[in-house]
Amino acid sequence: MRNAESLIEQIVASSRIPSLERRSEIARELRSHVHDFVSEARSAGCPDDEIEKMILANWGDPLQVARNFAWVYRHERAVRALLVFALSTLAVAALSAAGTLLAQAGVAAAGFGIPFLDTLGSRHAIIEAIDILSTVAAYLGLISLERLFRKCPVQKAAALLSLIFAIALVSAAAAGARVPFLILGFAGALFLRGVQMFLRARVTRFGAAMLGFGLAGASVWASLPGFHRPLSVTLASWMVLGLGYQLMTGLAARVDRELCDRLDRR
Repeated sequence: MRNAESLIEQIVASSRIPSLERRSEIARELRSHVHDFVSEARSAGCPDDEIEKMILANWGDPLQVARNFAWVYRHERAVRALLVFALSTLAVAALSAAGTLLAQAGVAAAGFGIPFLDTLGSRHAIIEAIDILSTVAAYLGLISLERLFRKCPVQKAAALLSLIFAIALVSAAAAGARVPFLILGFAGALFLRGVQMFLRARVTRFGAAMLGFGLAGASVWASLPGFHRPLSVTLASWMVLGLGYQLMTGLAARVDRELCDRLDRR
């Protein structure tokens, strides 16, 4: 019954069941149903070629069967997606913050004579670490949402992320919390995703990220007349931040994909 086996494989592969073990169980159950059907049909005297046609006719559209399985396991997929998002965000944010802050401290010390430890221990470093966390969370949230949508993934993911961002912004403002990190994280994530979508060359992406964040740093410096750092230091710091963020996008994609694959193989 090669056609029946091919049908089962197609259903299981398209079912989006979030576990290799569960998919194997479903495949065994489907094969058991086929075996029972074949046994009964053969007992009734039907030839094998006719039995196979009956199986295919009784099951109907395999994609519809797969969609039914996908609906049944939607909650498990959502839980897995949240787990992957949380673990990826923590891992990528920690690595990105450590690398970026060390690089900024090195540039400040080598190029501007600012003590290395003073840079790392400053309030500015804490603010940047929080900003990196919010940007990583927003970026990973965007690519995680894109997986949920097969058609127009970027547009739908951006729209849903915008809604989530708006709710978070209103909630934070109502609670009296500071919201600049949310705004910067959301804007940074959309900018980085846009760079990935519209610029193909790797060098161009890095250049666009450094230029974009350099301009953002200049805007921040201009809006804070009492800011104690020189413009050159601020520009260098933000351009290093842009470089770190561009490296982060590749790291985030790899970590996210690896976690998904590992959980999918369980």
